Amino acid sequence: MWIVQSLIFLLVVVQLFSPVRAQQISKDATPPELHITLPVRQVKLQKYISELLHVSLADLGYNLTLTMTPNPLYKRESRLLNSGQITMIMRLATPQRDATFHKINVPLTQSLIGKRLLLIHQRTQARFDAVQSLDSFRDSKLVGVFAPGWYDTQIWQANQLPYIESASDHGTIVRMLTGGNRGFDYFSRGINEIDDYPLSDGLIIEPNLVLSYPLDFHFYLHPQNKAHISILTRALERAQRNGLQTRLMRKHFGYLQQRHRLSERRVIHLTLPAAAQAVQLPLPAY
Repeated sequence: MWIVQSLIFLLVVVQLFSPVRAQQISKDATPPELHITLPVRQVKLQKYISELLHVSLADLGYNLTLTMTPNPLYKRESRLLNSGQITMIMRLATPQRDATFHKINVPLTQSLIGKRLLLIHQRTQARFDAVQSLDSFRDSKLVGVFAPGWYDTQIWQANQLPYIESASDHGTIVRMLTGGNRGFDYFSRGINEIDDYPLSDGLIIEPNLVLSYPLDFHFYLHPQNKAHISILTRALERAQRNGLQTRLMRKHFGYLQQRHRLSERRVIHLTLPAAAQAVQLPLPAY
């Protein structure tokens, strides 16, 4: 399926940008269509990604038809990608994904997703107040919780931080956190995700810390989907160069820095596992 789709798209691209074809295109010519199906769970990310794709592809002359689907479990998502039922996935960059799929090498949130805040119960705030560095975070014996298979677990291992895994859904994890005595003390969420959780029964966003690691979302496509890979790479690299991505990040997420007092928080820098060491991503420019 990918080979046929790629050949069709490549023929369109060749015809569109050939000198003869360029002379034939009038100002009112219908732009070529590009269809993308992409799973994205969070509404705020959906709006940002939708505008980024529509505007960046329009700048290249494409009319995008974008279908955003609910975010399935990663294993099912991978099967859908391999079968051609979805065009691409948006996931944190990891060595395993890099080896399996083709990564568009443009970080999508300017490291926003690597800024992690903590959901905690207010009764444990004093223990978090004592955290001044990565070493004191380790010494605190505060325990995090993650879903099985999350890449965060490898990051926590690399930084010698204690955690447990829970197969429960997020709502259940939050209820366990507020109930206490469940073997964990905090639930780490991206700064763009933390506001999705209702704060009640003593559940609070820890006010003084931000955990930071150099990791971001990327688009991953099937390696044989050459046409989409070529078009999206050009569109996103251009959006990165011309400031479009920064403007859209400021539009959709700029308020988060002020709301969560990011500049006033103590930053705990976490390193990535040795196999995933990467160039430090720039700080958000919004």
